[in-house]
Amino acid sequence: MKKISTLTVIMISTALIIGAGCITDTEIGNKARSYTVAWADAPPVDHTAIETKLSRQIAPYSGAAYDNVTVSVFEKDDAMHLRVSATSSACRYPDLYDFTYQNRELVRTGYLLEAIPEITRHDAVEIAMQNPEIAGALPGGSGVPTVKRILPETSEKFYATKTLLSVTWADASVSALVDMDTGSVVETWGVGG
Repeated sequence: MKKISTLTVIMISTALIIGAGCITDTEIGNKARSYTVAWADAPPVDHTAIETKLSRQIAPYSGAAYDNVTVSVFEKDDAMHLRVSATSSACRYPDLYDFTYQNRELVRTGYLLEAIPEITRHDAVEIAMQNPEIAGALPGGSGVPTVKRILPETSEKFYATKTLLSVTWADASVSALVDMDTGSVVETWGVGG
């Protein structure tokens, strides 16, 4: 692969993270909502309907459960925009979702999902570092990588319709897409010369 710039790696990572649509029923299953919803400001009149729709479109990583979901709202372009922060006591970082709500329709406009259990995060980094392309592209002191969950509708553009993890070393402009089911790196960016 040709060497690519830091900006290109960041753009690719952003493309992986931002996506429109809904989390599929297979991602959510038939789990009952087990978290508390808090509204950053006064909740909108139809907050109960919004909370019901949100419960169908947000889901934690397998093996984790959301404890708290905080919803912030602002109006723009005749639509209500929602920023949802979902936290889990099993995870160091939150999952962030962006939605628009208009005409009683809730549409996800983006996500940044980092609520991943620490053991899974560690395993994903280890799998990525065992890939020869990634290992060869990481200089000493390349820093701590970020690990993000990539939803199936985004992953299908690069590999298959399934949840994957993205492991990125921003300092080294290197990124790997990891399939945890197979324990393998399925795509890399920023490696090679």
